Formats: sequence, structure tokens, C-alpha cells
Amino acid sequence: MILDPHKKRFVIVAVMADVEIPSLHSTQGENSMYGSAIVFVAISLAVNAAAPSWDTWGEWGAECSKCSGAVSRGRSRVCIPGDDLSLCSGSRLEKELCPDCTAEWTEWFIGTECSDTCGLCGRFTRTRECASPAGCPTPPPTACVGNSTDQNTPPCDGGDICLFPKPNCCMGVKTADTGSKRFHCKIE
Repeated sequence: MILDPHKKRFVIVAVMADVEIPSLHSTQGENSMYGSAIVFVAISLAVNAAAPSWDTWGEWGAECSKCSGAVSRGRSRVCIPGDDLSLCSGSRLEKELCPDCTAEWTEWFIGTECSDTCGLCGRFTRTRECASPAGCPTPPPTACVGNSTDQNTPPCDGGDICLFPKPNCCMGVKTADTGSKRFHCKIE
């Protein structure tokens, strides 16, 4: 083992010894007393003092998968002091924000083709999904408010005239042009 001479530890040792205790008014050897006494000796030892270190991180205080909204969670660790009682550098606490796992509807997907080509009769079904951001658990279907399927409004056919005798679906006033054999819709 290599010892670092700059790192020292002092040990106090108590020893029982026979000693001469001189009198305050004596010259050498005169009126001195002899007896046993406890002698304290400080001994300097060169040692490799252990540096302070962090123990492993503890468990997170919450599971982010159960978080809702921007909630934070934390964990801590313990400093193991060095031999010279020095402390660890850095923080004993660690915090992080959980992802916002609030479920929301995705954009609408067109599920079917337009059901008609004229007379404002055409409809298609569209769908959407209730989803959470990446890293979050799949939400239950009831997590989003509203329906996952819908019939489009307004109609998808884009035309307002059908060839006779096919009727129109317009909600406004319908007129028939017998010359061109067409219905006309007038949306009010």
C-alpha cells in the first residue's frame, strides 16, 4: 500500500507508565515523586483517507405512467463521508418532469369513400383515435370526450345537381329542370 504523506490521521493512545513527576520547587532529582500515571500520546499516522462518495440512487417517488399532467417526481441518494469527514459534491436530490399523459383525439381519418356523387347526398364515415403522447400508456376509450366515428358535414359530393330521376338530398328548396332533366338544390 502506498501512503500519501499529506493525508494524516491522528490517534490518541493512553498508556499506563511509571513516571517521575518533578516538584514545582525542586532542582534536578530533589523532592521528585515517582508513581504511575496515565500518559496520553498523540501518534500521527499517514493513511490513504477515503474520498467521500455517493451511494446508489433510491427509487423514484412516483411512476410516470400514473402521472397526469406535468407532474414531477424525485429520488434521493446518501452521501458516504470521507475519512476526513468531507462531504460529497453534487446534489442529493434528482427531479424530473413526467410527460403530460393527457389523452386527446387524433386528427380525423377518412374511413370510407363518399357515398354519392351528386345532389348533396354524399356522406363518408370518418374515424379518430383517443391517444396519449409517446412514452405514456394507452388510454381507456373513455379518456377522450366525444365519438370516435362521425358522418361528415357538409356532404362530400361537392355537386348540387343530379340527373333526373335521381332525387337530391338538399335540405333547402329543390327545383326540377325538366328540359335538362336535372334537379337543382338551392341551399338557404
